[in-house]
Amino acid sequence: MTFSSKIKVIYRLIANIITNPISVFLILEDESDYKKALFKKYGIAKLRTVDINNFLQNRKASIESYTYLDGSSMVTDLALLKSLATSFEACEYLEIGSWRGESLVNVANVAHHCTSINLSPDEIVKLSKNPEYATQHGCLITDKLNITTIFANSQTFDFSTLNKKFDLIFVDADHSYEAVKNDTANVFKLLKDENSVIVWHDCGFSSELPRYSVIKAIFDGSPVEFHKHIYHVSNTMCGIYTRKNLESYLIQSPHRPDKVFSITIENKDI
Repeated sequence: MTFSSKIKVIYRLIANIITNPISVFLILEDESDYKKALFKKYGIAKLRTVDINNFLQNRKASIESYTYLDGSSMVTDLALLKSLATSFEACEYLEIGSWRGESLVNVANVAHHCTSINLSPDEIVKLSKNPEYATQHGCLITDKLNITTIFANSQTFDFSTLNKKFDLIFVDADHSYEAVKNDTANVFKLLKDENSVIVWHDCGFSSELPRYSVIKAIFDGSPVEFHKHIYHVSNTMCGIYTRKNLESYLIQSPHRPDKVFSITIENKDI
């Protein structure tokens, strides 16, 4: 990891520095080790990037229920998910790790049915020691009748009990190496057919800076023959598995912009 890359990571983890200054340097060292291990095992330094316009409908997407608060995905992350769900007829969607529910409610607006696997409030309190954090999980999921929430730990959950396959799967739970590897191995067994898609969040610390621990976990948890179908999606923090034949490239940081987005903001009380 270059010096400039470390500065970017430190900037994104400034809250951690305030509470625990040593932790950020441990993360940097850890990511450097995963980068070396990724290259040694697979001969790659990062995921190849595919353009987000391969998935947006007419280069557009409309996002609702976005909070602009800590822990939110990027607007483009949600645009990617919603656009992918729209591309399937009667989309069956699985999400692992839903936080406030921003991605879930956006996809639910266009999908046939959504299944969410998330820790129970009691488990969240036990892990985080923060009752308020627990109460905010799923707080945006109110009147969506096409959402089924299952309180479970994805690391121990028996996915076969779902008794169904999915068109689109979003992995956004525990981002540690072992957890991502385990979630990845499980969701590949749940794909409906060769058109099905998996999206992983936080494959980068930003839309340009890779998160090597997550990338290696994805590769270690997925069938080797599918590695060539795993990419980073431009302008997002997402990785994607898709069997589409897409043009890809290696993104460089800083990346010279090749597109700009138009954004209209309107808010309402909840």
